[in-house]
Amino acid sequence: MLLGPPSASRANPMIMSRAQWWAALLVVGLGASSILGCSGRKQVPFGLKDAAVPTDEEPSSATDEAPELPVGKSFEPNQVEVPMGASALVLESGYALGALSLDLDGAEPLDAIVVSADATEVKVQAAFEQGLGVNATAIDSFLVPEHCKDPSAQLRQLSSSLVSVRVDHVCEDGPRTNVWVLTIEAQPRVRERVTVLPPNARSTTPIYLRIGAEDRDQDGYEDVVVELEVGEVTVPLVWLNRPGGFARDASQPEAAYRVLADDAWAFLDSDRAGSERRARGVLDAFTALCRESGSARIGLTGTQGIQCRRSPATARAAAVAMAAAVRRGAFIDALELQRWWGVSATQPTPEERALVQSAWQEAKASARASWRVLGRESATASLYFTDDDTLVIDGFSPTSVSISTGATTKLSKGALLPPVRSPDGRFSVRSVRATCAGFEAEVGPVGAKRAHRVSIERRPATTPCRTPIDRPALLSEWGVLGWAPQGLVAGAGDLLRVIPLDELGKAAGRPIELRVGSPLPAPIRGARITPDGSRYVIPHGEGVVVRDWRKGGSGLWLRPSDWSVVPGQLRALALSPDGKRIALQKGNEIRLLTW
Repeated sequence: MLLGPPSASRANPMIMSRAQWWAALLVVGLGASSILGCSGRKQVPFGLKDAAVPTDEEPSSATDEAPELPVGKSFEPNQVEVPMGASALVLESGYALGALSLDLDGAEPLDAIVVSADATEVKVQAAFEQGLGVNATAIDSFLVPEHCKDPSAQLRQLSSSLVSVRVDHVCEDGPRTNVWVLTIEAQPRVRERVTVLPPNARSTTPIYLRIGAEDRDQDGYEDVVVELEVGEVTVPLVWLNRPGGFARDASQPEAAYRVLADDAWAFLDSDRAGSERRARGVLDAFTALCRESGSARIGLTGTQGIQCRRSPATARAAAVAMAAAVRRGAFIDALELQRWWGVSATQPTPEERALVQSAWQEAKASARASWRVLGRESATASLYFTDDDTLVIDGFSPTSVSISTGATTKLSKGALLPPVRSPDGRFSVRSVRATCAGFEAEVGPVGAKRAHRVSIERRPATTPCRTPIDRPALLSEWGVLGWAPQGLVAGAGDLLRVIPLDELGKAAGRPIELRVGSPLPAPIRGARITPDGSRYVIPHGEGVVVRDWRKGGSGLWLRPSDWSVVPGQLRALALSPDGKRIALQKGNEIRLLTW
């Protein structure tokens, strides 16, 4: 049984050409009507009697056409009897969803695969007519989440030896689908079970399934082929029929991702929009299908997500998507996409890093920026504004600088105030540390040596810490922007969150993610954010981004023309209270950036 292509309106580069179409087609889709309704070729919905699919060539005669394979019957709710010849299967609990009559044991009369459900469970059984009664044996079952209801079932014979069973539920968070592939024998076995879960916070793209059987490796045995459509990406999964059972071809989904990622890379200059669409399609597919994303919506025989391990294709797609976003001026989107390179499964190559770096270097600045030297520090300094005209440089020799006059004043250590301190002035943030636990803020009383740590971002369970670490966080990683009455305001790239604290500066709840449109806590004491929270500065290796919360979270890209001439990396940042000046340390130079 061979699989036909999706409709022309949903065509994508991952669809492979084939010499023939499937003799019988099972369409298992979330929102299947959108697939069937826009096809240029006939697509047969699961459960319809007309299951014939045209081939690319006209058959020489009617006898050359493959016979139509049986389709099961779906029942109305609350049916407790399943007719079988002169008898009927009476369910002991629940009600029947559907049944497919076929010969399981090679003897008369016909048998059946029956699907039933109750409030908590869905069961698949094999039913055999014996005299005036019917015996049923359990094949498989699954528990139904409490918030799911209105189950429906569709059954179809895929081949001479395989049957498919689909069960749909309507859940509070979206549709949920389970599909079994069963053997046709006296004691049917589950060859594979595929589950499509509802959308989640990170994956909202619709997922469609097509399932069928064909002798993929020409060994005389039928293999199982599942095509997963995630947006514009089609991933073919193949289970090869082996003596010890079905073995999945491990080359997918990476091979599918690779074709799209390479196309996206090749057409970035000539078709930026199309290139970005392909690249983001790969990212969406990886999120929806791969276990490593932490948000997979595909289950295979009880495991959530396909084990993709490392995915160079996804890393390449992320590079293309970042470069495209920078080129169209979507700087915050580009920073969001950069998080893909923080995942162990999607580490970029030097070539991919160079592509993104070049895009940032060549990006059209949001405003004409200029800068001038204020001082020099060999070690990393702490920078903060006391007012719009006064900058404090806390380094080897602490000084304050008047922005308007350029006059400098030496400061004693006692005259320095921690830039990030509690509203009552009793506690301050000393540093942010990267540890095996994740990223932690070091908090303690002002002027005292003791300190405790507050979690900002926990290390994912999927990323083990093989070597103990406890180092200062990099400027490009998580940092504390300021302290508000509600707690610490922390940021990393496009991410912004509040870490609730009590009156002793200790954690008082889970971090709260701040989304565009949500009000920022204020007033805020901090070096990289304005007191009203309306603007904050985001560091980048090739410039800086000023994010304006009042303008929908848009990013202002600032990069002086001679940025690359000044040696060294960006080491420290501070934003003036009015949000119009940035003090920064690049290499050993302290500079004032204006625009």
